[in-house]
Amino acid sequence: MTIEFETQTDIPEGLLRLAQEAADASVRQEGIRLPCAVHILLCDDETIQSYNKNYRHLDQSTDVLSFPLINYPSGKTAGECPARLEDAYDDEYNACMLGDLIISVPHALEQASAYGHSPEREFAYLLVHGLCHLMGYDHIQEDDKKKMRYTEECVLSSLGLSRITEP
Repeated sequence: MTIEFETQTDIPEGLLRLAQEAADASVRQEGIRLPCAVHILLCDDETIQSYNKNYRHLDQSTDVLSFPLINYPSGKTAGECPARLEDAYDDEYNACMLGDLIISVPHALEQASAYGHSPEREFAYLLVHGLCHLMGYDHIQEDDKKKMRYTEECVLSSLGLSRITEP
């Protein structure tokens, strides 16, 4: 996957490489055969709060925001809609543009500490979660949430970052 990074805050070493690995694993898990692209803004809490306020009318910071460019039919995801992906082909990237992600790096690091995860695991989770939204997944209805969580966990497991640990 082609990732266009825009960084507005300090990024812990290795996270951009991990982002690329997580994005590639997400596309593989979804079964997408076309080249894909995404724009990712890595920012601070103040910046993501501004986006959250402007686009979701929530005046608070958050961890990740997703802005999909493809409208999938109800109940369908990117892997089931190759024609929609083809329609989103962007000559600039030589790939189908899935959309934009915004991730608050400080928020991710705080959550990693609060949840007892490594910063790498939390960052990868947020990126995969956001990409799932860009690929048509949602978690409002319980059945959709199970499908999305399963997909997220498969991707994270493939990266050795599963939440599930052996006893």
